[in-house]
Amino acid sequence: MPDKTITCQNCQAIFVYSEYEQKIDQARGTAEPTYCTICKAIKSSEAKHPPKPKTS
Repeated sequence: MPDKTITCQNCQAIFVYSEYEQKIDQARGTAEPTYCTICKAIKSSEAKHPPKPKTS
């Protein structure tokens, strides 16, 4: 199973999905990533700490 290059669905950056990561995800039963590590971290942070509503 060779390394794969994937395009992030959010920022369109190309990132490598290594053979090692593929094996770990296969063992866990998780799907192939669709977001790069930076976008994934941002989405995770926003989920934990949603932005406060703007008051006008």
